[in-house]
Amino acid sequence: MSAVSCAASHARAFVSCRAGGRNRRARRAATSGATPSASGATGETASRAAAFKVVITGSTKGLGLELARGFLANGDEVVVTSRDETRVRETVDALREDFGERVFGVAADVSRAESVDALTSFASDSMGGVDIWINNAGANGYVYENLADADPETLREIVLTNSFGTLLCCRSAIRLMATQKSGGHVFNMLGAGSDGGATQKYAAYGHTKAGMAQLTKTLAGEVKETAPAVGVHSLSPGMVFTELISSGRYAFGSQGRCFVNTLAEPPEVPAAFLVEKVRAFVDEAGAVGKRPSQTFEVLTPPVALKKILRRVFLGEGKDRYYPEKE
Repeated sequence: MSAVSCAASHARAFVSCRAGGRNRRARRAATSGATPSASGATGETASRAAAFKVVITGSTKGLGLELARGFLANGDEVVVTSRDETRVRETVDALREDFGERVFGVAADVSRAESVDALTSFASDSMGGVDIWINNAGANGYVYENLADADPETLREIVLTNSFGTLLCCRSAIRLMATQKSGGHVFNMLGAGSDGGATQKYAAYGHTKAGMAQLTKTLAGEVKETAPAVGVHSLSPGMVFTELISSGRYAFGSQGRCFVNTLAEPPEVPAAFLVEKVRAFVDEAGAVGKRPSQTFEVLTPPVALKKILRRVFLGEGKDRYYPEKE
């Protein structure tokens, strides 16, 4: 999502949403060939990596669920979790039908330290350790409105889940991985606001994501001194069409819907990209020793610009998720 503001600046220079209607015979947009922003990321395919033990927070729906599917499809063990115990149980049952007993689940509230520590213990006991921890849990209240109109309880939920929850999860994961001979890798999820751009009508969400890159850099420096076998990194999935975005359908008018239709991808697309890159990176890091903190980015500025150009000249993505002229 952090590339959206960059894409928008390009778009304002030469395109309006009406330009996308020039060619109504366009094909459906193809999956972009995104590349990680980190230099030195391996191009090795995911299938060649060893099996890993993975924890993904917020993984009973959306991007988190697709990440879980991706790791499981590669033979890894995965712990899924969310606050909803029923949904966790249903998700585990559904995934086990496809992937067998390599999936585990427990309800956890990432904004409560005791709940996060219980999740960590559960994961360690269930899988015998944790190699990869992905802080995917996030909230935006499913409301798009100016801060002056926001419900304080909604703001509290967003900040506690996104900011405080990530802090607690990083703390607990690092403490566990520091005791493991093999160490481990923590990945924080970037999003809209991570690039310092404005996030009007979802100020709280952008505020929480603006600090994510700084937190990742800080923790990467801390573990370098105290837990050299542990790495802290970040993932930038781009604009992912889930409830967090679809709930803003009418918040930004036809232009907002145009950008969503043009730039957003269903969660399985960024998930497949990120799973491959994370697995290859962690596999190589285990073979050659600790590597510097990395960021894997799906919607890079060149990829976003390519999508916009294909929209302008080919009409790709028009009304992809919902009609733009509502």
